[in-house]
Amino acid sequence: MKLFCNYILKILLLLLFSQQMLAQQNYNYQWFSADSKHLPQNSVKSITADKYGYIWLSTENGIVRYDGQNFNIYNSENTKGLSSNRMLLFTGSVAKDSIIILNERSETLLIHERAVKNMDTIKYRKKLYTLLSRDAYFQDYYKQRQKPLAISVKDRTYIFTQDSVSIYNSNYKLTQQKKHIFNQSDKFFVSSGDLYILNEKNEYSLFSEIHKSFQKFGYDFTKKIEIFSNNIAQQAFLFSDDKLFYLRKTNDHLTKELIFEGFNYKANNIVSAYYDEKNEVLYLGSSNKGLLVVKRNDFRHNIAPNEESNGNSNIYYALTQLGDNKILTSTGEIFSDKGEKSAIDIEKYSDKFAVLTDKNGNIWTKKLNSVYRFTKKSNFKKFNTWDLNRSARCIAKGANGNIYIGAYSQADKGALYTINPDEDSPVPQLISKIDFPPTEIVEVDGKTLWCGSWRGLYKFHLNTKKTERVKEISSTTHVRSIYASSPGEIWLGTYNNGFFLYRKGKFTHMPKDRYGYLLTTHCIIEDKEGVMWLTTNKGLFAAKKQDLFDYADNKTKTVYYNLYDKSLGFLNNEFNGGCTPCGVNVNQKTIFFPSMDGIVYFNPLSVHKRLPDSGIYLDEIEVDSTTHAYNNSKFVFDRHFGKIKFFISSPFFGNAYNQNIETRLEGPVVQNWTPMTETNVSFSTLPPGEYTLKIRKLSGFGSKYIYKDIQFSITPAFWQTGWFTVVLIALGLLVIYLSVKLRIRYIKHKNIQLEKQVVLRTEQLQSTVLTLRKTKEDLSVQVKNHKNLIKTITHDIKSPLKFIALTGKYLYNNLEKTGSVEKEDVKAIHTSSTQLYHFVDNFLEYAKETDLNNTESEPYSIRNLAEEKITFFKNIATAAKTKLYNYTDSSLFITINRHLLSIVLHNLLDNALKHTFDGSITITSSQKDNELSITVTDTGKGMSAEMVNFYNNLALGNKPSGKPTGMGLHMIIELLVIIGGSLYITSSEKGTTITINFMRPN
Repeated sequence: MKLFCNYILKILLLLLFSQQMLAQQNYNYQWFSADSKHLPQNSVKSITADKYGYIWLSTENGIVRYDGQNFNIYNSENTKGLSSNRMLLFTGSVAKDSIIILNERSETLLIHERAVKNMDTIKYRKKLYTLLSRDAYFQDYYKQRQKPLAISVKDRTYIFTQDSVSIYNSNYKLTQQKKHIFNQSDKFFVSSGDLYILNEKNEYSLFSEIHKSFQKFGYDFTKKIEIFSNNIAQQAFLFSDDKLFYLRKTNDHLTKELIFEGFNYKANNIVSAYYDEKNEVLYLGSSNKGLLVVKRNDFRHNIAPNEESNGNSNIYYALTQLGDNKILTSTGEIFSDKGEKSAIDIEKYSDKFAVLTDKNGNIWTKKLNSVYRFTKKSNFKKFNTWDLNRSARCIAKGANGNIYIGAYSQADKGALYTINPDEDSPVPQLISKIDFPPTEIVEVDGKTLWCGSWRGLYKFHLNTKKTERVKEISSTTHVRSIYASSPGEIWLGTYNNGFFLYRKGKFTHMPKDRYGYLLTTHCIIEDKEGVMWLTTNKGLFAAKKQDLFDYADNKTKTVYYNLYDKSLGFLNNEFNGGCTPCGVNVNQKTIFFPSMDGIVYFNPLSVHKRLPDSGIYLDEIEVDSTTHAYNNSKFVFDRHFGKIKFFISSPFFGNAYNQNIETRLEGPVVQNWTPMTETNVSFSTLPPGEYTLKIRKLSGFGSKYIYKDIQFSITPAFWQTGWFTVVLIALGLLVIYLSVKLRIRYIKHKNIQLEKQVVLRTEQLQSTVLTLRKTKEDLSVQVKNHKNLIKTITHDIKSPLKFIALTGKYLYNNLEKTGSVEKEDVKAIHTSSTQLYHFVDNFLEYAKETDLNNTESEPYSIRNLAEEKITFFKNIATAAKTKLYNYTDSSLFITINRHLLSIVLHNLLDNALKHTFDGSITITSSQKDNELSITVTDTGKGMSAEMVNFYNNLALGNKPSGKPTGMGLHMIIELLVIIGGSLYITSSEKGTTITINFMRPN
């Protein structure tokens, strides 16, 4: 009997322990206290939330504001006018942003716009505030001492005494007063905006001035009910049997919701409570232990049923669905979503990285080179086995139920096999050999196998048996998992390279999260609400599928990821991958993932997604240790500041990782978006100017940003102000104006001086011009006289010379004795006189032509002109035993003044005959582009180098040294200047060549 009792006791203790473990697994709670340096004191007497979402606590050492991450304390150290930090209860109106609290000395504080301020009140209002702030949780305290109890509900305030109740309106004016017997057992509470009374029978009634009708809660409490009323939050709670119920009004009665259990409230001295319905967070205040924050765990974890024999230390890999609500692990454990556990004996035939249930309910595993099939009809005790002669890497189920196997060996490369699961004794059929090691196989349309590998991603076409490497995925990328929601939508999880989406015929590399946890994505599973669940080594992520689509379509540049970690119910943040399947969604109701410490499972539709969708607020600004309250106006700071700190907060009660606040500075100094790592943003040594501090954060799924702009300016020094710049510009313009004016005056003065100089110089120049003009006229007269004299002299000489020449010719022709001395002398006289006659004739022609202005004539042939001159000199040349040749071009015609060119050729031939004896003289012509050349070449004795240089320099217009011999070449050069020609002489002992050049018009 004793043994039986001990056995029963053990069973009861085990059941109790199991219930406590279950309760602990269902909730996650954390204490915050003065010991943990979060609170100033451990008595949390009242809790409420303001309209912005912050949680406020009243303690005996000040007021505390909690934003989900940080605790801000307001007491006499930072709040002026406080003589005591012992606070009472919150009252006032949350909706009107007017929360009021008194301390023990009835000093009134107002919580408004997220800050605590002193408040002056009139007497009757202060009296009500004092009553409302008294500790309503200890109603007996007031009843025993016959002190009034005040309760505020919506727009009314009730003040109870021992025998009456007074009702005040929203303006705190008395509207009604009536008798009311205050029973010692009565307890008042507020719920959903109404005032209720609880009697000793655990029955409640809506308090009315007319009548009371008590109702039961519909639950048999084994212990007396403890009721907590949070008047300012209009909330009420029932404590009983270590259970906490939250009361809501439904139709005409109250309903209760169990929000926490397995916790001893009296032992922990709980005196206050507040429930955040939006985020499903419970706040409990203790009189001596501080604040307890409770969240319901959305995730569960399973422990192996036989931990001592399991041998896997609770580490799991591949999972597969088994039946309607169970999963099977690769080591044989079976778990249900209800926590049920069992096992089958497949562990020694499994390497833990692959387990599969086919369409017939058979189980497939692999180990080394072998693949196993455990038959359902044998209750998984019998199996088939196949040796592939290669390492079996992965097993997959196709769209039609076929089984695909990927294998690989270093020596023989890889291979793809298929097995028909409907056959009793199937044989693996080789589909094709491959040259990559497969780690994952997914069939999407009956035609294509997507094959993951640690060498990238491959597509195998079943019809053509051809393998195609997907070039968009690097060959160094290790593809860990493939999820195909449709043939045109493929998701890839990789090791150290994030995850990818194949959609609309292209791959998109999805953005990484803030700290890069998603770079190693083990598994991707989609729930029926379009949320993608991704496991990593640092926790579980959720992302909206539409957000990822928008990123792939370039509609957004960011994606919001929501991280869940072990604080919400699982034991280890490190999930496992590299296995098939890497996770299971059982009937679209429960998702199972393997981890390094158990199997994590959850209902994705019931997981509370606490999102950072609250506003961003600037609490205060600190300038060189001086704090300024923010009043939504533009701040102006003196330029001599050392450091400015902007204290920014945003209430968020989820995982701190999911709230990423970024700041950007715009103005004379620009800073790009930078994540906030502290509670403030600080700047130093900013130049003067107008600035905007922009703050943003992703608000959750939808990947939309919440923004906050803060305008401020830095005052400039006087020399940096706009008016100083204007004055400086004005002064500059004035200086420029004065400088220009002085310059103009100086220039005018200089102009006057110059005008005087010009007048003087003009008079001198006019005198000089008159003198030169008279000199020119005198010279013209002189030149004309000289020309006339030359003409007269040459004309007078010409006739006697012609007569002498004719006489000499007559005498020469009439002498009978040929060769006599006399005949030769006569011949010499004839020759000399003839030459002298022609010289004088040429000179006369030159004198005539120099008076002509026309340097052109009618077109004529150069050859004809040269022939005339050769005919003229033919006898003289015969006498000198010299031959004359005319090689000029008969097709060349020119318009250069014929008389002047004739004189030039005449003199050139004359000079050539003077120096040539028993030789030849040649006249040639040539034309190149628009240049015409006439050349006279003789074989005479030539000219000296000095004479050649002299005449060449003279022809170029230079003034040569030395004196010319004779007038012939000098006259030729002058004539060439008149008719626009040039001359060039070359000479040697074998003769002289003189070339004259002319430019012909186009």
